[in-house]
Amino acid sequence: MGNDQANHMYGRISIYIYGSPYLRTLGLSSELIALVWLAGPLSGLLVQPLIGAISDKSTFKIGRRRPFILIGAFLVCLSMAGVAYSKEWAALILGKPISRNNNDAEINRIAIYIAVTAFYCLDFSLNAVQASCRALILDIPSCSQQETGNAWAGRMMHVGNVAGYFTGFLDLTALFPILGNTQLKVLCIIACIMLTLSLLITCLSVKEKAYEPVNETGPWWDTFDYIYKAFRYLPVPIQRICNVQFFAWMGWFPFLFFSTTWVAEMYAHTHPDEDPNDQDFIFMATRAGSLGLLIFSTVSVVAGIFIPQLTPKTYPNNSPLTIYNIYTASHIIFFFIMMTTFFVRTEYDAIAVLASIGVPWAIAMWIPFALVGEFVQKENVNAITENTLVRPTENNDIENDSTLASSSLSHLINTDEQIEEEFDAGMILGVHNMYIVFPQFAVSLISAVIFKLVNSNVGNVETNDGVGWVLRFGGFMALIAAVLSRYLIHFHLNKQV
Repeated sequence: MGNDQANHMYGRISIYIYGSPYLRTLGLSSELIALVWLAGPLSGLLVQPLIGAISDKSTFKIGRRRPFILIGAFLVCLSMAGVAYSKEWAALILGKPISRNNNDAEINRIAIYIAVTAFYCLDFSLNAVQASCRALILDIPSCSQQETGNAWAGRMMHVGNVAGYFTGFLDLTALFPILGNTQLKVLCIIACIMLTLSLLITCLSVKEKAYEPVNETGPWWDTFDYIYKAFRYLPVPIQRICNVQFFAWMGWFPFLFFSTTWVAEMYAHTHPDEDPNDQDFIFMATRAGSLGLLIFSTVSVVAGIFIPQLTPKTYPNNSPLTIYNIYTASHIIFFFIMMTTFFVRTEYDAIAVLASIGVPWAIAMWIPFALVGEFVQKENVNAITENTLVRPTENNDIENDSTLASSSLSHLINTDEQIEEEFDAGMILGVHNMYIVFPQFAVSLISAVIFKLVNSNVGNVETNDGVGWVLRFGGFMALIAAVLSRYLIHFHLNKQV
């Protein structure tokens, strides 16, 4: 399952690195390209909770998550082929020949429709696969294995990051000419092969419980009622995790959106005599940003390997290095790193800042999901059955699981203050993801306001620090997340490696 996370990340980076330049060659304007990239947040907002709700209620003999993984993987590969070979598909539809330098206006017009549709399908299907794999991580490992399982998932995501950024430095058409005549085509084929192999290994090796319907399934629109109830009546521990995640990602998105731009600006400040419109200058500035992200990803891999080893394996324990304290510390560290942007003057300083952020990023990709997984594994199985209308076919496990869950979580429910339901892994992860997606829209608007304010107060455009202030805004949001993280409900589970 960890390999799946690495290959999801590799596929995303492969498309996103070369996606915008490719769409530009088809004649798409910058404004329309920005609309294409809305596919990411929209799919996260819609697909993950929907797939989570449907898979929670599914009763396929091969498992609840496996069908969505397989169908999603097929659509991902089909979408990548649509993006990389959009001109070829367009020429085939029109019945025209195509060459590498073909600039036929009609072919380009049809290719734009194919590429944009494929981009949206790619993001929606990737989110379906990711939602199913994440739910599988929560379904299979026990409570005591959730911390370790999600740590491995985080590590493999960082490996995917490194692989994606490193691949951008290679001339793949020279290395693998048989796979295609452009960098994007070769990347898509490699990503499809890696994704298919890793998902097949997961589907063949992971043993899912088969579920059976409790009684007659309700109408299809009950799924939306299930999503509404999950969003409206989240269990208190999950709601508190989501609150932290909202402000944490209000901090992360400024970094994810503008880090390479910031490094490129630092490069421009240290090379004032060079023409900023020169292609060599643009290449070197962009390369500096890519190098920063590559080092950032490498640091994330190292941190993701070593930091989980520091947490105590048993409770009670006097060690201060609990996952709760580490989680709080990661937000505080992120805040201080963002404040160092006041003192950055060169691209090398900026790259060092990016590299140091790899540590809190490794924690952000691990602890929240581990906490959600621990809660899901401790839920009352009978309560899940009541909401999803399905139950494991091996009913002998229900009594033991429900006894453990009810005894450990009874003190968390206060029916006088809030109606509280209990939901299964897919739905909880879907709602949790919505709290990650909402900040993406908010940051887009807030950053535009910050740029407007900073630019209007600075006479010399070359000396403005709009991107720096956006990053610092993210740092202050992380500080709020640090405060809220102190209110998370502790499970204190013994860790099984």
